[in-house]
Amino acid sequence: MFKYNVLLLFILTVFGVAGQTNVNIICAESGATLYVNGEKKVTLEAKSTPILLAKGHYELMVTKPLDEDWRMVGRKTIDVSSESQMQVNLGLDIEKISKKKNTSSADNFAKAKDTVVDKAGKLVWQDDDAVTHVKKNWLDAQAYCKAYGDGKSWRLPNYDELISIVDYTKHTLAVMPAFEHIVSEYYWTSTEEEKNTKNVKNVYFGNGCPDGKSKTKEYFIRCVRPQ
Repeated sequence: MFKYNVLLLFILTVFGVAGQTNVNIICAESGATLYVNGEKKVTLEAKSTPILLAKGHYELMVTKPLDEDWRMVGRKTIDVSSESQMQVNLGLDIEKISKKKNTSSADNFAKAKDTVVDKAGKLVWQDDDAVTHVKKNWLDAQAYCKAYGDGKSWRLPNYDELISIVDYTKHTLAVMPAFEHIVSEYYWTSTEEEKNTKNVKNVYFGNGCPDGKSKTKEYFIRCVRPQ
């Protein structure tokens, strides 16, 4: 397999493919799984693995389980230009696997104009076109929700609330079926990380995975209010 990857990388480097970039993924852990924008791309069988990507913005994640409680994870955001080739180094950190289960049922959610009502959680969720294109840093996201809509008590959801709308039966656009507006990107919560309050818990709706992100970065917003 290693010889095959080396040969493939050589062919891609020399000849290329029209409209795509040869991205060489460097990762120390063979057997790790590479996800691109939340979708499984390839299992890394060698320290250097070539993939083809079109021009665009990508969220890369590499995972390798250690046991039922811990895994190795590496994440990186890249922008692929029109270059013929590029190299991406993905370092891995050890993190605890979240045991939190989403017990929400799709039957609890109902579309209502530009919102979705969670009958069980007694919440009303923003579900308009802004959900797919408005990005702000954490403080501005809080202000955005406070000023959103009809003047009622709109706010950023906390982590448990945002996780409750994830549909883990999906491997892309992992949101409950009642929601019409979603992108495979990170969405803010109001919940700070316990060990690093400069970061806030986010949820990646490509696959529903949680993560921690700096408050100064810009991510997507879905506001919520009591029913």
